[in-house]
Amino acid sequence: MIWQLENPRFCVDINASGAELTRIWDRRQNREWLWQATPGVWNNSATQLFPVTGRLIHQGVWEGADFYALPDHGFLRHQTFTCVERCHDWLTLEAMATDKTLSVWPWRWRIQVTFSLDDTGIRVCQRVFNDDVRPFWFSLGWHPGFSLPITRPGWQVEFVGKPVHGPFYTRDRTLVVPDNPPETWRFLLTAECFKSGAVYFGNSQEQRVIVRSPQGQIALTLETGMQGWLVLWGVPGSDLLCIEPLAGTTDDPEFQGQVMNKRGMRCLVPGECQCFETRVGFAVDE
Repeated sequence: MIWQLENPRFCVDINASGAELTRIWDRRQNREWLWQATPGVWNNSATQLFPVTGRLIHQGVWEGADFYALPDHGFLRHQTFTCVERCHDWLTLEAMATDKTLSVWPWRWRIQVTFSLDDTGIRVCQRVFNDDVRPFWFSLGWHPGFSLPITRPGWQVEFVGKPVHGPFYTRDRTLVVPDNPPETWRFLLTAECFKSGAVYFGNSQEQRVIVRSPQGQIALTLETGMQGWLVLWGVPGSDLLCIEPLAGTTDDPEFQGQVMNKRGMRCLVPGECQCFETRVGFAVDE
């Protein structure tokens, strides 16, 4: 099932599988902004991540003496969402715990994702509900990929308003964060920058991120909301740039596996909800 949203500028497709955006067509620019799934490069476009983000070096997590086997990035991207409410330019989808997810993650969760268009871009609001009788730990993220000609030299990412911590380079999809992290205002997108994998930035909540072309023009902006981590990732030689606002990170290589100690995990008590909002704006002219 594919849902379509549109306004005078944008046409958007959203897949019921994983609530994944698969198209952001810009009528004004006559171009596709979203990376189109490509086997052998990256076979997705914009995935939802829950209840963990990143690599799990133990192939799961422990809560006390109980071990729960989970795939990297969790299972939300494989869940089927249903429509709660929609209009021509906005849509709310929902997924919730099933017998299958309860067998590997024994909490009753529910997630709503709202997509809404305006004249300059798209807003994505993720809401996590605890429908269980026990609190649970979780991490949530959004992993969109954008189609930008970053193989041309001179592209950069800028952080507006305050410096972020980083860059922190992953090794074998694990991440070490120093006690006294460096700060930066910009990151150059070079041919080598993603050679070892994703690059993390901390202190990223309420941050406005700008992607600037070699000509100095703003191609797109992303507002991180309350997500404390931001990831940049691409495949060397490909015109793909992923900009991922996350609540947590991939595992530290020394991580012992207890879920409450996984970097960035949040605790949600029964009956409560946490909301995370990201906004992406697209340039009128590149």
